[in-house]
Amino acid sequence: GLLDISRSQIKSIQRIEKDQIQNGNYVFPNPHPTRYFFGPSAIPLKKGEKYFQNAYVLANSMQVGLTDHLSIGGGVVIPFLFFITPKIGYQVSEKVHIGGGILVANSFIKDVNLGLGVAYGSFTLGSGEHNVTINAGWGATKQNTYDPMTYQSSSTWGLADKPMFTLSGMTRISKRCMLITENWLFSVKEYTYDSIGNMNGTKSNTNGILSGGVRVMWKKTSLDAGILSPIGGGAPAMGIPYLDYVIKF
Repeated sequence: GLLDISRSQIKSIQRIEKDQIQNGNYVFPNPHPTRYFFGPSAIPLKKGEKYFQNAYVLANSMQVGLTDHLSIGGGVVIPFLFFITPKIGYQVSEKVHIGGGILVANSFIKDVNLGLGVAYGSFTLGSGEHNVTINAGWGATKQNTYDPMTYQSSSTWGLADKPMFTLSGMTRISKRCMLITENWLFSVKEYTYDSIGNMNGTKSNTNGILSGGVRVMWKKTSLDAGILSPIGGGAPAMGIPYLDYVIKF
């Protein structure tokens, strides 16, 4: 038969996707499909949605949905740097999102040469529960320059020689658990030296960070734990623990 419900009795209407029904039971959606550990997917925040992320206690950021397609955020890594991250995203078919954004970071400390500015595009294939994302970007980094005549170094912004890429993915394996991987590849300019230690030029090396871990979820919050592993540039084989807490409101 028909069930009539007065509009005044409806507080909200939420769409339930097919992959949120498992074994005949409803499973709440992934509260954070817009991001992996740190890197973004092309899935946008909805208008009015907000989340706060804390990683390693010292890294704090917030993202706010201004419209259904545009969000803006930023944060600080105490006491080193601050960053801003505007982002756009559109769903172009049932399983495809495209988008892009800008990441700008700079150091609080004058003598610490940390700086990055990247414009990137995103392509996400899949749903909020199971997806993969490719991000490709090009930008500039703050680099040390050395004058062999005055024996002094200075900091300048320089355009990267090569683009940077991320390849990330997530898949839900239970009501409260997802597996996540986030992997970065980027070009770094390094100085070269002759046999007696004098600088004789520069070269570009491709470095990166591989990561994998797990996300434990509740309806509005999540806890991410994983291992980061630097690669390239003579980096030693090592695993760095990663932990963050995110709340959506």
